[in-house]
Amino acid sequence: MPKAGRYHEGVPCWVVLTTPDAPAAQRFYGALFDWEFVPTGPAEAVATRYGAQVAAIGPPVGTAAPAAWTTHLACADLHRTTALVRAADGRITRDPYEVPDQGRAALAVDPLGAAFGLWQAGTIDGAGLVDEPGALAWNEHLSPDPDTARAFYRRVFGYTYDRPRAGHALARAAGLPACSIGPSGAPASWLAHFGTADADRAAERLRELGGTVLTGPAPTPYGRAALVRDDAGAVFVLVAVPPRESAEAA
Repeated sequence: MPKAGRYHEGVPCWVVLTTPDAPAAQRFYGALFDWEFVPTGPAEAVATRYGAQVAAIGPPVGTAAPAAWTTHLACADLHRTTALVRAADGRITRDPYEVPDQGRAALAVDPLGAAFGLWQAGTIDGAGLVDEPGALAWNEHLSPDPDTARAFYRRVFGYTYDRPRAGHALARAAGLPACSIGPSGAPASWLAHFGTADADRAAERLRELGGTVLTGPAPTPYGRAALVRDDAGAVFVLVAVPPRESAEAA
């Protein structure tokens, strides 16, 4: 994922956790990632690290909706992109809406059933910090039919793909790595990866906080990682990334 700044079309630029108990989620992720929170509504908040926005937490639209992380993809023209989603057999589940003083957003579902968001930047391009411990590090789309997924996102965002390895293909936006799309026996979904300095230690801390480690930690193409679930059921990945000092020294 590119360093934070102006995100290219189709690049994951923001993640939102919807959960029935937002205050409990703030306590969980604050303890796991050292996030601080800025309230943006009665039950909504933006998570920050080093003063930069890294994610948002709020209640689900439907009271029965399970806790989940939603990946948002950058777009320059929200009206055009929602039309492309529909033309490619996707669905818009929440029509474009204004996020005051920040930008415009919409929610969608692709033909395989994976939910995702769309973000048209205003004053906020998306996450202000990425690729570091406590920040978004990668996103991948997993489904039983990655070929259909790749065709859909190519049509909507113009993705190009590297040759698949073990069924997983690197998607590029404007020639730069954007995300990966690959196979899974589970229902289609976007999976957010959050950086940590030590995946094993972070996984143990997650357990202490009431979360569950589903697989790993183990080596992956993106770094040592663990598939985990928070204490409310939202699934994500902990992946080891170099700390800020090491990255700057390199």
